[in-house]
Amino acid sequence: MAYYDPLTNLPNRYWLNKQLKKLLLNRESPELLAILFLDLDRFKSINDTHGHHHGDVLLRRVAERLRKCIPSSDFISRHGGDEFILVLHSLKTVEEIEEMTEQIVKEMSLPFYIDGDKVLTSTSVGISLFSKECQQHIIPKDADELIDRLIKQADIAMYVAKRNGRNTYEMSSSSSNERIIKIISMENELKYALERDEFQLVYQPLIDLKTSDVIGAEALIRWNSAKFGTVYPNEFLPILEEVGLIVPVGKWVLEEACKQMKAWTELNSLASKIGVNVSPIQLKSSRFVAEMEQILKRTGLEPRFLELEITESVIQNSQESKKVLNRLRSLGVKVAMDDFGTCYSSLSYLKHLPINTLKIDKSFIDDLDEVGKVLVETIIQMGKKLNFDLTAEGIENEEQLQFVTEQGCHIGQGYLFDKPLSPEEMSRLLK
Repeated sequence: MAYYDPLTNLPNRYWLNKQLKKLLLNRESPELLAILFLDLDRFKSINDTHGHHHGDVLLRRVAERLRKCIPSSDFISRHGGDEFILVLHSLKTVEEIEEMTEQIVKEMSLPFYIDGDKVLTSTSVGISLFSKECQQHIIPKDADELIDRLIKQADIAMYVAKRNGRNTYEMSSSSSNERIIKIISMENELKYALERDEFQLVYQPLIDLKTSDVIGAEALIRWNSAKFGTVYPNEFLPILEEVGLIVPVGKWVLEEACKQMKAWTELNSLASKIGVNVSPIQLKSSRFVAEMEQILKRTGLEPRFLELEITESVIQNSQESKKVLNRLRSLGVKVAMDDFGTCYSSLSYLKHLPINTLKIDKSFIDDLDEVGKVLVETIIQMGKKLNFDLTAEGIENEEQLQFVTEQGCHIGQGYLFDKPLSPEEMSRLLK
């Protein structure tokens, strides 16, 4: 009972540590030892869909299948939940270990049949290696510390495999370890960032290219972390989405931006637009439109001043997207297609979805060679014929400004005009 898991009848982590310690302290220990940390993919959704009975049976079947995959001299344990650890010490080379891991991944992707139901899962695997020849350099004096380190490295490598799309394996490396440890640490800090008031909005001015007037701004989020300093969106937004925090943080962004825009409309009659980026996950929420309406009422901002910026990935489910965007239009809120032209999607959505503005991605503006100019000119001419407002992002020099202005682009933003500004700096600019 102390050393075996009652569900799968596999050795548990206590037995594993005991056997690993014997193996590592044995002078006749193998030249190469690999620890494989396995985690089942989508196990929670299987439990939710089929019930916990199916989940328990699946774990037993996985244990049986894993036993058949490895040599009898190697061993396997259940680490907890849907996690398993395999210790391979009978193989001689890294290539052999990788071949066996590939076979395990392949076997785990085959269907399981439970009570007449076909259950599909897969596994993500992380591998850490121990070699006797580098023993003097990497082994701590305490074998328990070595075991903890090897398991942690394999766990981190498994996390990399998960982030790389699942149903694969990754070998531990110091660089990936450092990166994933930072991501895990960021996840923990982000859980409390909103209540600690660590998020801040900055505003990049939007310029009318005909008159050179400042007509509004795009709201951009920053994370002023006590631990990591200022963190930019490309680093922490994917983590917010992954840990399920993008909806509350996105709601906070909308409320702050609307509140700020309300103040600016009273300060400057030319201020006509605040752009706010919206995650596809936010748009999928059944309460998004109702919450948007409540935010507009609370802040007193007229809907016509708000422009929600969506990416082309939102339109993958065009029917659902169309319903949500039409409801937003009925509120009077505008919609901009951000980073236009950077995804491989059909242009037909321009006809069917209620979009007001096309934002030409910075990558097009950066690369204004002969081909680049043709692409930008084509986007602008097409947008004008379809009666879209057009915004050029990332304008950084006079040549770029002159070209997009000559082509008839309506609005520009970029460092040539101004960097993202604090609310106070933006207010002074409008004033």
